[in-house]
Amino acid sequence: MIDNENERYKHESFGQVSFNRTNGHAHFYGSELDQDHYISMEVNASEIERSLTQDWYFTRGLPLIRIRMSGGQFSELITSMNQGSGVPCTVEMVKGEKTQDLPLQESRKEFVHRKFEDRMKEFAKGIREGQARAKELIKKKPLSKDDMRELDLQIEWLSNEVASNIPFFAKCFQETMDEVVHEAKLEVENAIQHKISILGLDELHKQNKLLSENK
Repeated sequence: MIDNENERYKHESFGQVSFNRTNGHAHFYGSELDQDHYISMEVNASEIERSLTQDWYFTRGLPLIRIRMSGGQFSELITSMNQGSGVPCTVEMVKGEKTQDLPLQESRKEFVHRKFEDRMKEFAKGIREGQARAKELIKKKPLSKDDMRELDLQIEWLSNEVASNIPFFAKCFQETMDEVVHEAKLEVENAIQHKISILGLDELHKQNKLLSENK
């Protein structure tokens, strides 16, 4: 090959993208579960070298962006094109600069539990205040129409809280737990499929090696 026949080109619009399976414990934006195996994606600037017989593509510099996704997030990404506004991912690098580590966030379960606990504190406070006010009202003889209406409102508030709001929080908690279980099942299925794929490839390599040795 004559070196001066080769030409190299680069342009700001040239890029290369790669997906990789990565080992290492990590947690993820938009996921309740930490993972020991996950998918990473890199987009790099690129340049092309051309010869008379072939083109070669080379990455240039540090990644323009690098992200990581859990197995479940990656599966959702490739199976839900043109749906919604995208799948959450964790950004690790932008234009060669490492991003800050993902902050620790309370889980959906912890969030719903905290909100329910706060609501119960407000509920208890409302009951105490309503009880005190009711005791003041019933001391009056006779009760005025406004006093009766105020008592009715207190009872109505208590009924709504017990009949509607508390069950709503319980429903939210159950739905959250169902989502976590579904995500866990999906991650386990992805891990199993990945392991099957690796074992299958290993077995294929062994069979090819035996065939080569027997020739």
